[in-house]
Parts: sequence; structure tokens; C-alpha cells
Amino acid sequence: MGPWLVEVGSREEFEPWLTGGPPDRPQSTVMVVRGDEPSVRVFLPNALDAAKCVPGRVVVWMRDPNVLDDVASVEIFGAGDWCLAVVLRGDGTPAAWVSRDRIGVEDAAFAFAEAE
Repeated sequence: MGPWLVEVGSREEFEPWLTGGPPDRPQSTVMVVRGDEPSVRVFLPNALDAAKCVPGRVVVWMRDPNVLDDVASVEIFGAGDWCLAVVLRGDGTPAAWVSRDRIGVEDAAFAFAEAE
């Protein structure tokens, strides 16, 4: 998928990104995008444009939202489905959220900046 986009299909593939990335990409600023509906398809290129602006940024695409159980999903994305993406701090805690009505490049860049 490229250096700025990583697709995860299981909890095991997602785990390393909860703490800043796998050993070959430590200290990444990680934006997790969940789902595969049209709004996600519109947002992904914008998130990638924002990621390319600063070294160490990466977009992790969780196409299947069921990768996380309900408890983990609420911990990361919050309750409900208003949140399209979340940017995690290096310790895996959520730092910024992208709502489904704010999916421009500037929205993604702002979310990344909030976590950095």
C-alpha cells in the first residue's frame, strides 16, 4: 500500500500501531481510519496527503471495523459511529478525532498536528 498507508486486517496486525508503530517504523504518528464506506474512500486520499507533509506520519486503515471488539473500539474511537478516524499518541492513547463531516486535507492535517 505504500509508506504512508498500511491496511490491517486483524487485531494482531493492529497491535504494534498502538504504541507508535512496529520496530521498522518506531515513533510514528498514527492515524487510524475505520470502515470502507464512501466517506472513508473520500477521506483516505486526504489523510494520505496530510501524512506526506511530515516524516513519521502513517495512516492505518482498518477496513473491517470488527478488528476491534466493542470495548476497544469505544476506547479508541468513542461511542457511536460519528468518528471516522483517530490519531494516536506514541503511547496508543487517542489524541485527536476526525468526524464524518470533517474529511478534508486540512481536517486530517489538524488531527495529526494535535497528536504531535
